[in-house]
Amino acid sequence: MAAQWEIALAVNPLHFQTHWHWGNGHTNLTYADYAADDDEKIRNELKYADTLVRANDVPGALKFILSAEKKYPASVIPLLHRGSVYYSAFEMDPAIRLDSSQAIFLRALQMVKHYGPAHNGLSAVIKSKRIPYLRVYDSIMNTLKTTKISNLEDFTKVFPDVAYYPGTLARAMVWNQLYTSIVYFPFLTKQANSFRIPPLHIDLAVAMGQPSFRFMTTFDNRQWMDIRGVGSGAAAIEYVERGAFLERNVILHEYVHLFHGRVLTDQENRDIRSHYYKAMKEKRTLDYYSQNNESEYFAQTYPAYFEPVKVHPLDFKSMNTTNDLKKKDPEMYAFLDKLIRKEKRYLAGDTSAMASNWSEVYINLSDRVRNMNSALAAKLLDTALQYDARYLPAFVSYAEIRIAAKDFAAAEDWLKKGVKIDSNYAPFYSAMARVVSAQQAAGLINGKESVAKQATLYAKATKLETDYQELAGINIQFRDMYRRNGLINESVEVAEAYAKTGSTVSTYLRDRRDDAAAYAASMRALLGDPSTVEMLKKFVEQKPQNFEYRNLYSDALAAQGQYAKAIGTISEAQRILAASGNARPDYFLKIAENYNFLGKKDSAAKYLQPVMQAKGRVNYDQFRLVRLLGAIGKMQDADSVMNKVPKGTDNFALAQQAYTRGYLAELKGDAAESVKQYEAALELNAYLPQVYAGLLKLYKDEKKISALKEKMTAIKLIQVNKAF
Repeated sequence: MAAQWEIALAVNPLHFQTHWHWGNGHTNLTYADYAADDDEKIRNELKYADTLVRANDVPGALKFILSAEKKYPASVIPLLHRGSVYYSAFEMDPAIRLDSSQAIFLRALQMVKHYGPAHNGLSAVIKSKRIPYLRVYDSIMNTLKTTKISNLEDFTKVFPDVAYYPGTLARAMVWNQLYTSIVYFPFLTKQANSFRIPPLHIDLAVAMGQPSFRFMTTFDNRQWMDIRGVGSGAAAIEYVERGAFLERNVILHEYVHLFHGRVLTDQENRDIRSHYYKAMKEKRTLDYYSQNNESEYFAQTYPAYFEPVKVHPLDFKSMNTTNDLKKKDPEMYAFLDKLIRKEKRYLAGDTSAMASNWSEVYINLSDRVRNMNSALAAKLLDTALQYDARYLPAFVSYAEIRIAAKDFAAAEDWLKKGVKIDSNYAPFYSAMARVVSAQQAAGLINGKESVAKQATLYAKATKLETDYQELAGINIQFRDMYRRNGLINESVEVAEAYAKTGSTVSTYLRDRRDDAAAYAASMRALLGDPSTVEMLKKFVEQKPQNFEYRNLYSDALAAQGQYAKAIGTISEAQRILAASGNARPDYFLKIAENYNFLGKKDSAAKYLQPVMQAKGRVNYDQFRLVRLLGAIGKMQDADSVMNKVPKGTDNFALAQQAYTRGYLAELKGDAAESVKQYEAALELNAYLPQVYAGLLKLYKDEKKISALKEKMTAIKLIQVNKAF
């Protein structure tokens, strides 16, 4: 791919498609290939230039950035910034604006080969230079110059970045592409949701305040670091300009994702998924992109409802139109027509039209504060039910509040109220299982009875549920219930059943299928089965920046004694994470652990330092940290950390706690205490290979040794080893 694109640019240095693809995540580079040590320092200094742009002082901003270029001649950051400001000055002379921007981005590519943001900048300039040749250019410009925004206050709250761009053209471009979706402004502002429109020099990591964009990949394995739009709320300025002149309406596409996930009702979401599943089955989707998942399906069909004219750029994607939607997917057109008529009624003053949407908003607000202020959370749910007294998700949320308060009778009452409204609503039965789990944790019901009740409830939820996405969630809860109760074999069987039978119609569902298969493979590998390691390796190769797969794979390698390989796969991922300032403490812990297995205690101690310095330590793997501290001779630190770990509330956590206490006792030479703790651990979770290894060393009674080996055979434990 890269070699062919290089040929394309050698033939035509301004080839739009090549620059766009290289600048929008289609790259074999990672952020580690982009980053320089002083990048953030320079970006912080250049923030002043953006304040000048906001104040409509473009010349002042350009002058300030030019001084930064002289100060940091080896950095590409000031060049990117200056090219971006030229491009964003829509009311500047077009020739000066675009020729200057083009020359600057070309210089940036000479400094950093295949630098994604510069490629994207050039694609924006190339496209902008073509726009005036449109037959309707003058009429569109006249419309933009005379656009009146009817709800400017909410508009600027939802789209705060429109204030960055000089003049009024940028905000008019945005407004004219939203149609009736402006109805969602009050619902989004109530939740403090906003939509970002970053200029060319701002990546999603900065725009969204989420560093993970610099090290994650998309569902189709593009690099998020260079992607210019995201459904959680962003579409870059270059897309705004193109959409304003009849190309794909990307800003509406991404904005649809925002209100889809935060304002649409539970039933509307289920209906969208149902239409998507049916359209996929009958091969009626609008295009390849809407086939990916229900989110992209909705985000492609909603704009199509409004767009009567199809523009055919010679070198880019064309939009879908109303006629396309009617012909290809009439059932989705009918759904959208009903939804948009509802939006129009609300805009006309009929606030009852979207009462259930307000219920959804207040549930979201309640969920945010549930763990901090349960009384406020309950009041917000009261408001949700005032809007729609039969809104089913509200009853589940009420039950969750009462579960947290250990008021199990009240939790059950709320769920029973919901069942009276709709006894076939599957989430009620999953919630009932969570009530039972909490009763077990509170000591009100024994483990055996609890597991049986929960299994029955999850099975009922599975039988009633018809939505594939909901079924995936039920399966995760079901297998986790078994894991928390130390029933690893049952947990693996539930996961493997889903991996074989779960729907794979969408990217989301394929991910859930892969997650289930990876979980089952990792559990089997930890029990000594070498055959599943290869499966995990393939998952990592297919999704090299799925960092949880890396976790599972490294543990599987360590379980098979392949410690150097385990270090290698984690170190490879840590390099990418560290480049964006997001090195993971748990990765350092695993590297240290594997060095210890190799007998390199100095290296183990070195990699433990950042773990011990990390804020909050490694909260979900504290027992692993304790055991490693003990193994390298730091017993005082081990005891100190151990004493601070909260007591577990389920069998899995309690088993880990007993195992860790037994291991420390073994290191201290207290064989009796070690045996006692190890045996307690196996009572809670029989699937702990390292505990069997410890007991085999400590037992002196041949009958006990024989009984232990029989137990190992019964759980199909293939081997025991050092890995913990």
